[in-house]
Amino acid sequence: MNPLGQDRAIAWPFARGRVVAIGAAAAILAVMIVPLLDYVPLWDGRVYANCVFEAAFSGVTLESLRCANHPSQGWAAVLVVPQLFAPGSMAVMNATNLVLGIVAAAAFRIVLARVFPAREHSGALDLVAIAAAVQPVVVSTMLQPNVDFGVYVFFYVTLAALLSSGASAAGIALIGGVLLCFSKETGVAAYGLAVGATLLAEHLRAGRTLRARIGMVARRGAVLSLPLVLFLAYVLAYGATHADPAIWKHGWQESTADGFVFFNFSDPIFLSYAAGLGVLSFMWVAWLPVACDAATGVTRTVRRRAARAVPGADGALLGPFIALTLVLTYLLTSFRTWTNVRYFAVLYPLFLALSYASLVRLGIGLRARQAAFAAIIALFLLGDYRSADPLSRAMYGTFDAGVRRMYAMTSFTGESGGPGRDQLVYNIEFVDYHRVQNALFDRIRPTDSTVIGAPRTVRWNIWSQLDAATLHRTMERRGVFSPVYADEVDIAARRSPGAWLLDFSNHAYDDHALGTLLPVYSVADSVIVTSGSQRLVARRLVRREVPSVLP
Repeated sequence: MNPLGQDRAIAWPFARGRVVAIGAAAAILAVMIVPLLDYVPLWDGRVYANCVFEAAFSGVTLESLRCANHPSQGWAAVLVVPQLFAPGSMAVMNATNLVLGIVAAAAFRIVLARVFPAREHSGALDLVAIAAAVQPVVVSTMLQPNVDFGVYVFFYVTLAALLSSGASAAGIALIGGVLLCFSKETGVAAYGLAVGATLLAEHLRAGRTLRARIGMVARRGAVLSLPLVLFLAYVLAYGATHADPAIWKHGWQESTADGFVFFNFSDPIFLSYAAGLGVLSFMWVAWLPVACDAATGVTRTVRRRAARAVPGADGALLGPFIALTLVLTYLLTSFRTWTNVRYFAVLYPLFLALSYASLVRLGIGLRARQAAFAAIIALFLLGDYRSADPLSRAMYGTFDAGVRRMYAMTSFTGESGGPGRDQLVYNIEFVDYHRVQNALFDRIRPTDSTVIGAPRTVRWNIWSQLDAATLHRTMERRGVFSPVYADEVDIAARRSPGAWLLDFSNHAYDDHALGTLLPVYSVADSVIVTSGSQRLVARRLVRREVPSVLP
């Protein structure tokens, strides 16, 4: 038996009540995601979806499963299997991610059961697990294809297995660890820390001699290091056969290590990270108990009062679990890139567990704890569909999406020159950038000779091929066509006789695309369409000296 279970029986955590809780989380996620199964990715999501589809079409190899220069073979392998039976189907890919999201919710519920094993916590922990499943960043990361979702899913599967007993749990931990390490580089850190926290808890558990504990930790650590050894072997083999490194880095950096900033907590990127982790979409509500708990702890320490217990928690595990959360947060926020909150999807459930632990340590009663997390679930569901959090609005500012206002996610850093692209994947409102294009194509009925343009600042992976029958965006490769996609520079350079210029709401704040074309083109017509939060204006431009009718 796993040493973690020697002082209590580790039973399958899904008694009837737990099955109902996980079923509720699954049902909520299905209600949210199933209507969006037709979503065709934008921005970085298109890069990752294309990688999986190309592997399904052209052959599954270690190279084809390496997406966007990440060692992503584990994540991509899981997604490519269903595509072998339905290549190019976004509905299948989105459904696969939905299933993975439900698996992650169940695994997180197991983790909670290990950290808080007392039966009195069961009902409240069900609500914590549901809150983690519907957290807006987690849900949006589930829908937008990306390797960070793989880190989220496989981390909790692996951690649940590490904290469970039996040969099957050990096997799942190793398989999950390989998938985690081969999702993204951050998965390696997450796996190493999860193993370290587990081994530390085993070492701290009472009832054994020091020699016995050290021997047990060493033996189990040697076995659990296999995913890390496999990853290291891959990195070395890749480096010996390729000019570029196996580990992703910025194009302007000499090595991946150049991206780390460990001690500067005032630069705009870190402040944006902190806002995304501590405030965005009502997360500040979950952090309130932690803040109160920390203030109480400091006060008691100053007064030299005894430390407070967390009744019903596994004392040997809670400390390492908190350390795991803090160290992983520090590492992920120390690598400074763009303010895409999907990087931190793996952290939000850990934060909710800390919030619950603080409520218990503060002596809040069971019913009050349940009410608190029921309220958090309601706020998260609101945050999934609306950018309605007043504190997030005040901190980020907002921009007019046409129908509603969304958070200006790049306001801290100024990256992208506008409110954001992938940065806008913080709730499922971003899907409307896909749907509003379909609404436009229903109106203008494009052909393969129709020129469709957008400002260069928003053109990054905003387009896709169109289904020849429905004229809607698709990732399929049969029965499709592509209009002539362009930007303002392309339209002017190719002297297009006419074009549709689309004004997306996330255009750069200093966008002058239309102005640069008006000396040569006149606006012959305008079409305005809406979908969800988005309002899209399409202007039909005609070259002044060569009047033309667009097909």
